[in-house]
Amino acid sequence: MHCDTECHPQALVQAVNAVLLPSPDSLLQALQRLRISIQDITRALGQMHDYVDPDTFYSVIRIFFSGWKDNPAMPAGLLYEGVSKEPLNYSGASAAQSSVLHAFDEFLGVRHSKESADFLHRMRDYMPPSHRAFIEEIHSAPSLRDHILSSGNSQLLTAHNQCVEALAALRSYHLAMVTKYLITAAPKAKGRRTSHLPGPPQALEERGTGGTAVVRFLKSVRDKTLEAILHQSG
Repeated sequence: MHCDTECHPQALVQAVNAVLLPSPDSLLQALQRLRISIQDITRALGQMHDYVDPDTFYSVIRIFFSGWKDNPAMPAGLLYEGVSKEPLNYSGASAAQSSVLHAFDEFLGVRHSKESADFLHRMRDYMPPSHRAFIEEIHSAPSLRDHILSSGNSQLLTAHNQCVEALAALRSYHLAMVTKYLITAAPKAKGRRTSHLPGPPQALEERGTGGTAVVRFLKSVRDKTLEAILHQSG
């Protein structure tokens, strides 16, 4: 079974409707589609290894992804001529701005630490309004977790947990990529600065382009994802 790029919201909408009806068969099918979608995202992310060199990403590309908010390199922000007379602070590009990851978290009942949740919610300001509205709809829908636990349906519980495990695996894979493209690439960039060759600003090292202390943040969101695993009572 293969899911195309439209599968994520379709599976989520189908699942929410199945909880409202309720329809265990439809919910099971939706959860299975959702798991495959998450696994497809992980496989797609792996293509970065084929097309992007770690040194080039760290020393060149990443600089242009980085923003000014919470960035010690430019604490006052950046002046956008013709837009504002005062410097503006914006975060850089971040995986935390991905609407679909927020929707997965809301639907599967993932609850992050306060520090991580504060950053994630701030990243919603960078999403299209319709995407934010979709995430809020998922958040306000009946709890999938409560529905499955009260149903006593072991198939639904297993399917839910497989989705959670797939999401945690995606985040583990992302963490491994950050290690390759950031942590491992950093010593080479430091060496270039020592040899008077160009490298990225020192303030960007070991920080995500969105402004986070990236490894600690990614480990936290991965670990909190695994805490959403359900256990049947009794």
